[in-house]
Amino acid sequence: MSGRLLIVDGCRWGPVDSRAKIVGLMGAALAVSAAPTVPVLGVQLGLIGGVLLVSRLPLKWTLQRCALVTPFAAMMAAFLAFERAPDYAPSLLVLGKAYGSVLLLGMLIASTTVPDLVVGLQRLRFPSVLVVTASFTYRYAQLLEDEWARMARARLSRSGRGAGEAAWGSRFAALFLRSWDRAERVAACMEARGFNGSMAVGSAHRLEKRDWMFAGSLLLVAFPLLWRL
Repeated sequence: MSGRLLIVDGCRWGPVDSRAKIVGLMGAALAVSAAPTVPVLGVQLGLIGGVLLVSRLPLKWTLQRCALVTPFAAMMAAFLAFERAPDYAPSLLVLGKAYGSVLLLGMLIASTTVPDLVVGLQRLRFPSVLVVTASFTYRYAQLLEDEWARMARARLSRSGRGAGEAAWGSRFAALFLRSWDRAERVAACMEARGFNGSMAVGSAHRLEKRDWMFAGSLLLVAFPLLWRL
């Protein structure tokens, strides 16, 4: 697996070191989540909008991320609107924080391959168990998808038709059993090769001026928190 499935071609943040992107974008997302008032959040969203424009990510990508979070954010905002009416500030805060956080974290995924992201998290001293679990989760999700596609092709070649609704249960059961068996074989191979619960990481290169500027400019999103506008 190359880890490029979610990469958006043309994004300007691709060459930036993954450590700088993790610190800058995740730090900005935390700052947005801590916005106390609607005016402060509005300033932060304006800064995020500027980052989006500079990143050269397509408008379609932005709308897809917003559509992804809309059902959950809109439901929570609606509950708060009914509970706190006529004060709709909490609803606006929920919507703004949801969109801002999703766009920032989306930019991290859109400009960083999974291997680079894992290496960056390790070099930033994130807990090893979380990094390894996230890496394996992504890897096995792709394996499950491939296994499901192979099962579908095998059924189609034997019967000449797709599976009906009655066959979904047996297909999921077969997928679970085959995946479990494959996971055991992979685990045995990893132990035979000396896997000790952590992933080897090469020597880290020094962060360049571009990386420092990227992380620092993203963390400016936290500055509006210093004022109660």
